[in-house]
Amino acid sequence: MLEVLAENLAARVSGRRIESILIRQPALLQTSAPTPESFAGEFLSLPGRVGKYLVLETESRRAIVIHLMRAGRILVVAAPERAAALPRQLSARVAFDDGTRLELVEHGKEKRARLWLVEDSSDLAELQRLGPDPSRGELSHERFRAALDGASRRLKTFLTDQRAIAGIGNGLSDEILYEARLSPMRLTGSLTEAEARAMHAALLAVVTTQTEKLRQSAQGELPQKEPREHYIVHDHAGAKCPRCAATIARVSFTDHELFYCPGCQTGGKLMQDRRLSKLLK
Repeated sequence: MLEVLAENLAARVSGRRIESILIRQPALLQTSAPTPESFAGEFLSLPGRVGKYLVLETESRRAIVIHLMRAGRILVVAAPERAAALPRQLSARVAFDDGTRLELVEHGKEKRARLWLVEDSSDLAELQRLGPDPSRGELSHERFRAALDGASRRLKTFLTDQRAIAGIGNGLSDEILYEARLSPMRLTGSLTEAEARAMHAALLAVVTTQTEKLRQSAQGELPQKEPREHYIVHDHAGAKCPRCAATIARVSFTDHELFYCPGCQTGGKLMQDRRLSKLLK
């Protein structure tokens, strides 16, 4: 989603001069210098995506770096006709010289989004730790295999580890494993070379396909989430698999869910739902 968000955001804010930066959620800001006030007068260049981070770089190479986490959303709103109270869900706001404003809002009680103000985004430790990005042509099969062999863990965990591969989230990881016909609970070290190659090919294909689907459906607007209908298995528990007609299943964890096809991915076996099993004890 961030790839398309950055593309469409560029058409709206590139070249704008920053008037002010308001940080309304205290836990949001992760840096003490440079200060928000020091960005006044800076001109934005093209916004971009680095992994799961949105990078708003200025012409002087200073940058506003944002991680939306699960509930963060980016809006660009017009100047109000008269002064109005700040929206309850507003976490940060960048005001521009033409009166428009870029707003970071977070829905729900948990405020987990993060924002950094930096002199140079390339110096930010969080970005330096990112793995290769498949949508940037950085993930050759050799680099994928090296990441796969780096540590023994579940395939689902591996795909969403940004230090292994940058930019893969919960939805994409479900779709990649479905495309590759692999169980989310398989261990990385258990894959044959043929399975590793199939998974790598599935990863590249799903990232490309899903990005293009969102690019077309957004039609220049700022996407707020990836539409459920773009996916085959993710968020489709109870639906029939279009490949084998098995019922798509779900496993719930504390902070996320995974979706899979028992017929295509686990040999017909249902995996235990962690959240449900705790409730039954």
